[in-house]
Amino acid sequence: MEFLEISYMNLEPYLTIKIPDHSVSVYAMPQGKNAQYWARATLADLLNLPIAPIETDSLGKPKLPKNLGFANWSNSGTGCVLAYSKTCEVGIDLEFYRNRNFSALSKRFFALNEHTSKAEDFYRFWTCKEAFYKCCGGDFFTVLKTDLSEFHYLRNFQAPYRENHELALCVVEPQ
Repeated sequence: MEFLEISYMNLEPYLTIKIPDHSVSVYAMPQGKNAQYWARATLADLLNLPIAPIETDSLGKPKLPKNLGFANWSNSGTGCVLAYSKTCEVGIDLEFYRNRNFSALSKRFFALNEHTSKAEDFYRFWTCKEAFYKCCGGDFFTVLKTDLSEFHYLRNFQAPYRENHELALCVVEPQ
């Protein structure tokens, strides 16, 4: 297998989230970069390695070898975001708005109290659930049906994109 070494070296985080004794940095891909390579190249730069040593678990979730931290990324449209923490498990999801039948989709996939016809609500729920799944694992369709409103380390925020979008981050502190 051939590995590409691409260095963007723009390692200023878009956002750093502090939780007691820990932090998570979120990096937003600069315009014009290739999402396929950007996340891996940025992660390699963060780890000061020529290539990010990414492994996958049995569900396909990216994992770093022990003692290198935790990373997760998401891309949608022309955007991509990367979450990295040295100490906390992370999951992140980015979704740009598209026209869909939100009422039908939310009835099919979400908890009863989350049924909606509004794009803003649908994408807020979807990104939170996907970030939670990417962080904590489990059965994806069970996670979709679960009301996650009480999960304390699950946050929505806006990234530096002009298009309408939702971005959610899930963090699990080490035990």
